[in-house]
Amino acid sequence: MADEFRHLTSDDMDQLLDVRSVSYQPVVDREAAAKHLEWRLPHSLGVFRGGRLKSVTFMYPFGAYVGGVTTPFGALSGVATAPEARRGGLVAQSLRRWYADLHDRGIGWSAEHPFEPTFYARLGYQTLLNGHSVQMAFDRFKPSAGAENIDADAEPVGPERTAAMREIYEAYARRFSFMLTRDDGVRDHWAWTFKRPWDTVGHFVYLLDDAYAVVMTEELTLPIERTLLKVRDFAYSSPAGRQRLFAFLASFQGQAEEVRLHLPPGDQVALDRAAYETIESPELQVRMTDVKAALEGLSWPVPARLVLGVSDPDCEWNDGTFSIDLGPGGSTARRSDGSEPDAGLDINALVALVTGAATAETLVADGRAEGDVSLLRPLASALAGHPVFKPHNDHF
Repeated sequence: MADEFRHLTSDDMDQLLDVRSVSYQPVVDREAAAKHLEWRLPHSLGVFRGGRLKSVTFMYPFGAYVGGVTTPFGALSGVATAPEARRGGLVAQSLRRWYADLHDRGIGWSAEHPFEPTFYARLGYQTLLNGHSVQMAFDRFKPSAGAENIDADAEPVGPERTAAMREIYEAYARRFSFMLTRDDGVRDHWAWTFKRPWDTVGHFVYLLDDAYAVVMTEELTLPIERTLLKVRDFAYSSPAGRQRLFAFLASFQGQAEEVRLHLPPGDQVALDRAAYETIESPELQVRMTDVKAALEGLSWPVPARLVLGVSDPDCEWNDGTFSIDLGPGGSTARRSDGSEPDAGLDINALVALVTGAATAETLVADGRAEGDVSLLRPLASALAGHPVFKPHNDHF
């Protein structure tokens, strides 16, 4: 009997809860869990065998800022397979169907947070550096934060002030690549920022001039008892806003002994402390689901031209040779199979190069790319001013 691939409906909810229970953790309150999952069903792909759900994936049509431009992408999440059906290729088959769907819609990117990076690397997802998650005592945080002797007047707010927070967030998020726009209409991102569905209490939200912070406290017992300030989300729209924000966070010293926050690349606290205070955090992986759409959606500071060979065994529309013209007004990427490529790489290495995760020199030296380094080098320029950063608040 052939496997059936289709979207899940509310009639499949009990089976979905069963598969998620055995794949993640037991679902205690099935009614609440079903309510939480209902909005996801249109973005699901289930694999049924003999009428039983064996595997499920979700691909949400979220929006992100990539290179300063609002860009649609596919957010892979909620991958789960029943134990008796694992290692049978069902996830790989499902993802290839999702890639084709994204390609048909002209969507060039997908992203996910892997349970194991090498699993999804085999399917074209490339791990990227995503800022720094740090945890440290306030005595170490404050000197690097420049948070001393600064007025940090903050107002506790609720969802009624979302508009003001959204304006600050947008100015902050456009600086980076793969930060969510939070306006795609698929998930209520701002409601989740104030209170995630599974939380029993909301977060503490504070609005400052040109900044906001979403925080919570947690009691730790190992290796000693202490209180941790967890910064769930923050943004600032000016240098003064950053100073006030960090001064406000430092004001929790005394109530808490340590602070944990996810910092963007280049932040001074991260530069000072990441080597000593970095903690484990979810990885970010990104895939090009359509090379042409991904490249043509970006602008490139310096005009350049090359013939590029791309290897992608899971997406035939990506697998081949492209004549690429880059420039400040955008780019064109035309199939030119039969042409002699100036350079070649696989889809993972192409993502690493375009996102700035690896240089052309590194990829060639490591055997992940071949050909003329000088012609590959311009592909790394589009995101140079918009480094990859996706805050953990927007985990999916």
